[in-house]
Amino acid sequence: MIRWFLLGAALLASAQLSVAQTVAPDTLHLHPVPGTAEVADGAEEAQQADSAARSLGEALRQGEFNAHARTLFMATRNRGAAPDYYAQGVGAGLRYESRAWHGLRVAVEGFFLKNLFSSALAAEPGRPESRYELSLCDQEHPHHREILHQVEELWVRWQPRPGLQLTYSRQQLDTPLLNAQDSRLSPNFVQGLWLVARSGPATTVQGGWLTHVAPRSTDRWYSLGESVGRYSMGVASDSSRAEYLGHVSTHGLAVLGVRRTWGHCVTVQGWQYFADQLLATSLLETTVALLRPAGTWTASSLLLWQRSLAGSGDQPASERYLELNEQARALSIRLAYQHRTWQCSSQYTRLTAHGRYLFPREWGREPFYTTLPRERIEGAGDVHALGASVAWQKPHGPRLEAGYGYYNLSREAQLNKYSLPDFHQLNLSVTHAFTGAADGLRVRTLLAAKWGADRAAYRPDRAVNKMDLQHLTVAVDYGF
Repeated sequence: MIRWFLLGAALLASAQLSVAQTVAPDTLHLHPVPGTAEVADGAEEAQQADSAARSLGEALRQGEFNAHARTLFMATRNRGAAPDYYAQGVGAGLRYESRAWHGLRVAVEGFFLKNLFSSALAAEPGRPESRYELSLCDQEHPHHREILHQVEELWVRWQPRPGLQLTYSRQQLDTPLLNAQDSRLSPNFVQGLWLVARSGPATTVQGGWLTHVAPRSTDRWYSLGESVGRYSMGVASDSSRAEYLGHVSTHGLAVLGVRRTWGHCVTVQGWQYFADQLLATSLLETTVALLRPAGTWTASSLLLWQRSLAGSGDQPASERYLELNEQARALSIRLAYQHRTWQCSSQYTRLTAHGRYLFPREWGREPFYTTLPRERIEGAGDVHALGASVAWQKPHGPRLEAGYGYYNLSREAQLNKYSLPDFHQLNLSVTHAFTGAADGLRVRTLLAAKWGADRAAYRPDRAVNKMDLQHLTVAVDYGF
């Protein structure tokens, strides 16, 4: 175990560092999303029209194949006599996408993954279940070592005119709340109808109706209601163990998002998520950039409102995902500065005491600026979170990142679903995308340390895999 932590530290110390972006991406999110980012525009659309197939057979024969392989090692070392965990997984997929024929395209992707080796990950007498490594391969069947496989993408896309695109069936989406959260072997996929429309270069509208999801670290497709509770459920508002798996009902999720830019300096996006009988969530994000000779300053703010749509209070508290009339409000702000190879930022998030912010972890990852890889504050209310980060990168070299966060959480069960005490977190990571003969190869090493702000305020035996730990992830991707 120790040698893996030493290896990660050596990689961090020896890295050559490289063009920091104004808003740094989470570079653990490496799974490719071909063709889903934006609708083709301008010269690109004209080029696509010129290359469109003359017949359906030609469109299918001249389609493009892509392959993607990934291996990921994870290890967690807990404080004192608490157990340690490790796991190594591997996955690979093959993807096909046809050429356009009268604006129509089809695509299919199959992916398999396997647990190569690991420590005991499931709960045993005197040994809690793993937290991070458990979700590397098969979240619901940690004892399985068989190869898991499924069809991840299977869609038909129609682009009747420039700036308008309609995709139906299984696909990968990335929105602020509903997203791939791709830091394991395979990301989330959803099933439904998705529309992207562009009005000029400055305005993009997208949204749709979604009915099923394939959460990462599972090998099945679930209806949205069935999926809620596949991951850890924490505690209910009355401090009892939450048991809402199988008791959540919704017909689907309606999503609408609008993004507008003004020049190179101002961007605003608004999103609405509506799952009947479950929740309604609104999000508004504004980013303003100030270009100066000495560097670029960027200020961002994110506002979130949420209310419960649960229609009945007859169920026991343990079987309710959201309480009747429960609501949440959040504000997250960030100030970032970028100069040449450097980027640094500070951020703050406030979740009010009106209620817990809840959005199913099986559907995506929260967008708050203070959120660091390997932790989130979903499920909490009455939170103050502070953070800072710095990144350094030279052209064509590895990217070095460091991030710190302090999280002050409520001790009341109705405002702390996962029973997290106040804690500090420090992340160090190195990411490198190779070029030349190794083009398509990407490697990331992440070291994360978490410790409680006041150890006397919580029971250490209940903080295993939550606090007082060091965690290592080494991810290797190759796409071709």
